Amino acid sequence: MHLTGYALTLGLVAVPLSAATVRGQQTPSAGALRPVPITQLDLNQPDPELDGKRVSIRASGPIPIQSVLLRVVRETSLSIVAAPSLKQTFLGELKNVTIREALDVILGPLDLDYDVRGRVIRVFPRELETRFYNIDHVVTQRSSSRSIPGGGAAGTVAVSSTDSPRLYTELADGVKSLLSGDGRMSLDRTAALLQVSDRPSRLARVEQYLETAMQRVARQVQIEAKVIEVELRDEFRDGLDWRALLNGVTDNVTASETLATATKASVTLAPNVTDFSALLRGLAGQGTVNVLSSPRIIAMNNEPAVVRAGTQDGHSLTDGFVLSVTPQISADGIIHMNINPSVTEQTGTARSRSGDEVPITTVREADTMVRVRDGGTIVIAGLMQERTDRRKTEVVILLTPTVVRSAGAR
Repeated sequence: MHLTGYALTLGLVAVPLSAATVRGQQTPSAGALRPVPITQLDLNQPDPELDGKRVSIRASGPIPIQSVLLRVVRETSLSIVAAPSLKQTFLGELKNVTIREALDVILGPLDLDYDVRGRVIRVFPRELETRFYNIDHVVTQRSSSRSIPGGGAAGTVAVSSTDSPRLYTELADGVKSLLSGDGRMSLDRTAALLQVSDRPSRLARVEQYLETAMQRVARQVQIEAKVIEVELRDEFRDGLDWRALLNGVTDNVTASETLATATKASVTLAPNVTDFSALLRGLAGQGTVNVLSSPRIIAMNNEPAVVRAGTQDGHSLTDGFVLSVTPQISADGIIHMNINPSVTEQTGTARSRSGDEVPITTVREADTMVRVRDGGTIVIAGLMQERTDRRKTEVVILLTPTVVRSAGAR
C-alpha cells in the first residue's frame, strides 16, 4: 500500500508535573496544563515531480518491470529501488501521464505496490490480503435402503445407497486452482466458512467464482409427483394404449415427445398436461385407477430428493413406493432429472434356511435420465406386474418440475 495515501495524526498529551524543579526551572504554580490542540500532517500532499512531471512509455513487446521503472523516473530527481524477486513484465503504452499515475497503472495489475520515502520510491510485491466467505450449504450424509427379489424364490436382498455431497470438496478445488503460488486457503466445514489469503487480483477471481457457483447451487426445483396404479382390463393386458389415451383427451393432454426408454418394460414421455383429472379419466377408460401417492417436494440443484411411502418390515420396505429425483437446472432453464422410482409389493412369505419366515416381494423399478422445460410433465409408464389372480397392473408416474424463483427474480 502507498504510504502517501494515508494521513498521519500526531497528538500531544499534557501530563501534570510535580512541584519539584525540572532542570532548574520551576513548574507553574497554576492548575493543570491546558490541552495542546491536535494537529494533522497530510502525507498525500502533491509532489512537484510525482504529480507534476509527465512521462510517456511505449512497450511493443514485454519489457522487464525493472527497466520500465527506470524509464519512469528518468530525468527526475527521484530514485527507484525494485525488489530483486520481481519477474513481471510490462506491455502497453502510456501517454502524457504523471509519474504517480504511471506507477499505479503499471504496478496494480501485476500485484505490485510501492511507497515513497523522501525522494526514493521502493517497489515490492503486494502483501497478501485475507478475506472470509460464508458457504451456505448443509453438510449432511444420507442413506437409503430397499428390498429387491433375490436369494432364490424365498428370499430378498437389501440394497443400500449412500450419498455424501461433495460441494465443499469441489469448491475447495475450484478456489485452489485460482490462487497464486503464495496464496493459501482454509475451509471450516463445521462453521461453513472459507478463509482465503492472496493478492487482491486473485481474490477478485475467487469472489467471482464463489458467487457464480453458490448462485447455481442455491437454485431449487419443486417437483409435483403422482403415482398411479391401473388394474388393466383384459383388452389392455399388454399395457396402456397411450396413443388411444392421448387421442381421447387431446384437448387437455398432448404428447410432445418420447424422451427415453427407462427399461425394457417402461417408457418415458413428455406430455403437455393441463388437466390431470382429464388424464385420470382417460386412464380409467382402460382399467381401475388407484392413486398410490401424490407427493410434492423441493430439491436443490444437483442434490437428490427421496420420497418413501409404505410398510417397512425390519430394515427393508416390503410394501410401498420410493422415488429418488436429482434435478439439475441448466443456464437456459431446461431441467435435467435423474429419476429412480421403485414400487415394492409383498406377494407372499417363505422360510429361510435357518427357519425364519421372510417376505417375498416384487419390485417394479425404473432408472432414467430426462430433460424437460420448466413446468413440463414427465410420464414414466410400462411398470407392469401380473398378480397371482392373473390380474395385470401397470404403474404410471407423473412428475412436473418447476424452478423455484425468489422474489424479484426474472
